[in-house]
Amino acid sequence: MEVAVKSREHFPAHPLDDFQLTRLQQSIEGLNSEQLVWASGYLAALAAYQPKLKQAANELPALTLLYATQSGNAQSVAEQLADRFQTSGYAPRLVSAENYRPRDLAKEKLLIVVISTQGEGEPPESAYGLFSYLQSKKTSSLSDLQYAIFGLGDSSYDQYCQAGKTLERLLDEHGAKRLLDRVDADVDFEPEAESWQQQIHATVKQHQPDDQALVIPLQRSANVRYDRNNPYQAELIERRRITTEDALSEVHHLSLEIDPQLIKFQPGDTLGLYFRNDQAMIDELLSITALSAEAKVTLGSDEMTLNRALVERLELTQLHPGVVRAWSSLTDDPHLRNLSENIEQLRNFVSDRQLIDLVAGFPAEVDEQSLVELLHHQHSRLYSIASSQRAFEDEIHLTVSTLQYQSHGRNHLGGASGDLTRRIEETNRLGVYVVENPSFRLPASPDTPMIMVGSGTGIAPYRAFLQQQESLGTHGHNWLVFGNRHFHRDFLYQTDWLHYRKSGLLERISLAFSRDNQERTYVQARLYEEGAELYHWLQEGAHLYVCGGVEMERGVYQSLLAVAQTHGGHDEASAADYIQSLRIQGRYQRDVY
Repeated sequence: MEVAVKSREHFPAHPLDDFQLTRLQQSIEGLNSEQLVWASGYLAALAAYQPKLKQAANELPALTLLYATQSGNAQSVAEQLADRFQTSGYAPRLVSAENYRPRDLAKEKLLIVVISTQGEGEPPESAYGLFSYLQSKKTSSLSDLQYAIFGLGDSSYDQYCQAGKTLERLLDEHGAKRLLDRVDADVDFEPEAESWQQQIHATVKQHQPDDQALVIPLQRSANVRYDRNNPYQAELIERRRITTEDALSEVHHLSLEIDPQLIKFQPGDTLGLYFRNDQAMIDELLSITALSAEAKVTLGSDEMTLNRALVERLELTQLHPGVVRAWSSLTDDPHLRNLSENIEQLRNFVSDRQLIDLVAGFPAEVDEQSLVELLHHQHSRLYSIASSQRAFEDEIHLTVSTLQYQSHGRNHLGGASGDLTRRIEETNRLGVYVVENPSFRLPASPDTPMIMVGSGTGIAPYRAFLQQQESLGTHGHNWLVFGNRHFHRDFLYQTDWLHYRKSGLLERISLAFSRDNQERTYVQARLYEEGAELYHWLQEGAHLYVCGGVEMERGVYQSLLAVAQTHGGHDEASAADYIQSLRIQGRYQRDVY
């Protein structure tokens, strides 16, 4: 038996909001008759106990844990904090900013926010509605609200943790009171997150009345949660190059095998993964520093060889300004010391260097444990999932472009992309976890038109979108706008799109191959050229998706402004308002990197 709701317009009356109904549908998707009967009995039993739970629940003061994330780190911190509270008998509400109603702020008593910063100090896509509400004239007084903010960011950027700072200012302007001072955490945020969670837990406990009953936690589920702290070990079952040998970019399609009972995802989600650093690069690093590969070092509570730490646990290919500063303190090189004090020069310095370049260019004496403590822990890399679980229930597909460049006398490979496209072999395993991306989702109604704009590997999520629609038997109006360098070398998944075009699932394809003609054409130019049709689709209720590099997305935005003015009769200000309204409605969704 399979349950699928084609349209909510014809769904029977129910007491659930849209988010609750969506989550319920996702939870039961794929269950057979026996499983559905068991689930219904389980829910009925919960309902029977609900009155008792309500009496015991620690609902005074109400506690909401709100997270806004792009890479999954903020969600991870918020979930850890929720676990801590639940273990102590509290019943916090854990919610993504995407599914939070901003006007509920006026009803909150205690609000704890974990938020990351993207791009040039911007909040994650999921928090766009929240920030728009707080910046509007609609906001009610928040004088009854107490809040705390944990900001995640990267100190190598100018607008370090700016989203958290902006949110704090907006809440203060509307009368909210700070429960604790804001905390700004850098890329290695785990120690600060642990300390902050302890402070929050103790502070909230002080706000609980002495006679307040606590929920007695039930035995925790035996189900394991796979996340950035506990990745699932997925097996590589296929890797093939999908650009020609003479293409400037080297792009591979990868298939990873998973257990569908343990790993679940939706179209639009991303996959976080950990990789193994290049052993040849590590051998050179050890030779330069005269360190022993077999020397024992400590990482947190783990003891291992230095070589294992460098291969599996430490960041070697993304050189951070903080690492350069720490290394400069070990050298007598005045140039490096002076450079470390100038943030602009330092950012330029790390832009085309890896750790091996720093160590080779500025020798210093360091022991094994000191090197480990100087480096950052390896950060997972995120890739858009290029498959639908309805179509391939036990696989996850990725589209990976090899990062390779030459600088400072050596060839460089990206850490993850080098491992995924050059070193890893079939049957090898990777530590992976799903990062939900609620801000990049298929429309609720299968009849809603979609305009999918992508360049390069930004095409990946649209493959998942159309696989999902095909598996559901839907026939929506879909338009793909894709750009790359050369038609014959870089048309990624060309046979897939031709198949969908022939079947009628893909109604329209617009292509922009920048190197095929003397005059270079990009997707943003193609959108403007077809502006009349684009505006017509938007007026008909189409959802617009953009996936790819930040510069491409900026160009798309400018084209949208021009299209709204040329074909919609808007002036510059109202065109901007028109695009903003699309974002607020969830009809202009971006996945930008």
